[in-house]
Amino acid sequence: KRFLVTIETSKHRFFQFVPGTTRADNKLIAIGLEGAEYLSLLSSSAHEKWSLRTGSWMGFGNDPVYAKTRCFDPFPFPDLTDPQKTHLRALGEDLDAHRKRQQAANPKLTLTSMYNVLEKLRAGDVIEGKDREIYDHGLIGILRDLHDQIDAAVADAYGWPVDLSDEDILLRLVALNKERAEEEAR
Repeated sequence: KRFLVTIETSKHRFFQFVPGTTRADNKLIAIGLEGAEYLSLLSSSAHEKWSLRTGSWMGFGNDPVYAKTRCFDPFPFPDLTDPQKTHLRALGEDLDAHRKRQQAANPKLTLTSMYNVLEKLRAGDVIEGKDREIYDHGLIGILRDLHDQIDAAVADAYGWPVDLSDEDILLRLVALNKERAEEEAR
């Protein structure tokens, strides 16, 4: 009924559900998963860090490119318990609904503009002018909270502390990927 997509080349890495009848063009990475727990996992900072390290870069702004065979296929998803899956599924549905609701209420609001302001908010920048309007219309404080909850739930799913450094997250993901590849080879 639906599947996940992300734009191949984009300043921000965000995933969203589109209806199953959508015909994705060549610049849209389509992932045939409809469970909202996957939206949470792919929307986590762990997956973002992984995709920035394993993907490539292009364009005037040196935007990240999401190469499915390098970013998605080898990503070591956590083995979820039923309660973790239920929690991540609820967070993914909340994230999807929040963004779609705010965009429906504010037709000029884009995901890129929302994530531009979220990035500024996380950096501690003053949110004013047009950014303040986007912050208000997109309810960016709620968006930040949803992503924080997702990051905490994903860390829990891996059995990791929530406050790991970017480098520690990457080291653990690489180790998990290697461990699973060795198990598969056996």
